[in-house]
Amino acid sequence: MTRYVPAFSWPKGIEQFLGAVITERPLLNVCSGLSPLGDVHLDLYVQCDVRADMTALPFKDDAFGAVFADPPWDATIKKKCADFCKESMRVAPVLYLMSPWIWGTSAAELEACWVRQHPGINNAIVISKYRRKT
Repeated sequence: MTRYVPAFSWPKGIEQFLGAVITERPLLNVCSGLSPLGDVHLDLYVQCDVRADMTALPFKDDAFGAVFADPPWDATIKKKCADFCKESMRVAPVLYLMSPWIWGTSAAELEACWVRQHPGINNAIVISKYRRKT
């Protein structure tokens, strides 16, 4: 079945935009680097609150209100990103994923999308909001 979700552009200042859009708390920020967004920050390569792989989140089920992730945008990581999305639905009922692709699963529903095009990047950048199906 084809389903259409409205897409909206966001203004300059991604941190400010995300802070206004993502209201669920506590918020886990994955692949966060040094981002100020979120209550807990997880990254494998950068020193932050938790150093762990994004496909094996070291948290209990439903430990967070939402997860936000800006994973690497390399096509070779799509399978790992899909595994992460599945894992994030375990630790939170809502996932915000920032990437040039959309994740599809029967376990979660695409609820909203925000789109931005950056000069020099061929693909539009999409922040997709997914909600776990109950």
